[in-house]
Amino acid sequence: MEFIGIWLSPLLLLPGAGLLIMSTSQRFNRVHDEVHHILEERTSDSKMIMSHLLQRAAYFRNALVLLYLSVSIFAAAGLLGGITSGWDEVSAILTIGLTITGILCVTSSSIILIIESRLSLKIVQMHAEELDEE
Repeated sequence: MEFIGIWLSPLLLLPGAGLLIMSTSQRFNRVHDEVHHILEERTSDSKMIMSHLLQRAAYFRNALVLLYLSVSIFAAAGLLGGITSGWDEVSAILTIGLTITGILCVTSSSIILIIESRLSLKIVQMHAEELDEE
């Protein structure tokens, strides 16, 4: 790979991280809506559902922190790669190392979001059971 490709690579990953941030933020806002709904219309399962919603909120917060961190790391990798482009070996090591770190953050965030989606299914199942009882 040409050297310019090495330090531009992390910058090409930024839009993907940005899309994950947007979708995760939107899902996080849905948790807020659900919390307000639970507070307005309490049922026998409200405490259990609220507990799951709090877990989901924590997962979203952790995922967003990792995604924001990955954006910062990708930007820093591109910046440092460009600044140190005259020092081919040092620049490549810095850029590749930071890019891998950013990718690890995105991967960790994705794993957290998978865990959250499983918890979200539990909440949907609890709502379905509530409807069956009526």
